Amino acid sequence: MAEIVGLVRALREGDDAAKATAARALGDLARYTDANRVLIAEAGGIPPLVDLLRDGSAAAKMTAAEALRSLACNDANMVTIAAAGGIPPLVDLLRDGSADAKAAAAATLSNLASDNDAIRVLIAAAGAIPPLVDVVRNGSAEKWAAAALRNLACNEANRVPIAENGGIPPLVELLRDGNAGNKEQAAWALRHLALNNSANAVAIAAVGLEALVELARGGRVTVNERWLVRNAGIAAKRKAALVVAALLRACVPEEVRSRVPYDVNTAIVSYL
Repeated sequence: MAEIVGLVRALREGDDAAKATAARALGDLARYTDANRVLIAEAGGIPPLVDLLRDGSAAAKMTAAEALRSLACNDANMVTIAAAGGIPPLVDLLRDGSADAKAAAAATLSNLASDNDAIRVLIAAAGAIPPLVDVVRNGSAEKWAAAALRNLACNEANRVPIAENGGIPPLVELLRDGNAGNKEQAAWALRHLALNNSANAVAIAAVGLEALVELARGGRVTVNERWLVRNAGIAAKRKAALVVAALLRACVPEEVRSRVPYDVNTAIVSYL
């Protein structure tokens, strides 16, 4: 405990180099032992780590984010980090940091969102969804950004903004082409996004005609033997059927198409 108290003191009172060194040491102590996570929080280590995340050098910010990532593996610490104002500077780091810093920020946000619905709401409100989608699409920390979106999508209200910010196509792409860890996080994120959301289910099924047909027939979507949508309701099935109809419409001769009732044609056109 004395070692932790000394490191927290250095984090508060030291120069920039001492603060960065203390943050790195606290992160190491917190990485594998929950008892140490508790002791660091009890010693008051979280607020100065948040201060370093907000005001430190670029390297110090990343070190602070990594320490908070480990501390956020404790449920009580999640709340303390959020209450200390840790979420906005993590989002800033996600937008403007280096590739490694973005990875640290995304992983920390993923841990914070893992089991606390109120924090999921706070993370979304802080503007984390667009930069997380950008990292999945363009970054080198796709796994952690996908994991963060997976956890954020456990909150039903977050499913729509994730889709509206273009989150589904890069997650599908990650599922197709990523490594095993990336594919796992992408699959779970897509599953959560489709839950009780027919529009998202259809958007996910747009990965291909077979997936759309599967959704229309059985209310499910599987890709590479991974289920992404299951138990979808009638609304999703109907939308999927209309999309299938729209895709096949070009293959239907004009003389046949002209005999399709006007109201059916109108419904199909809305999904073109």
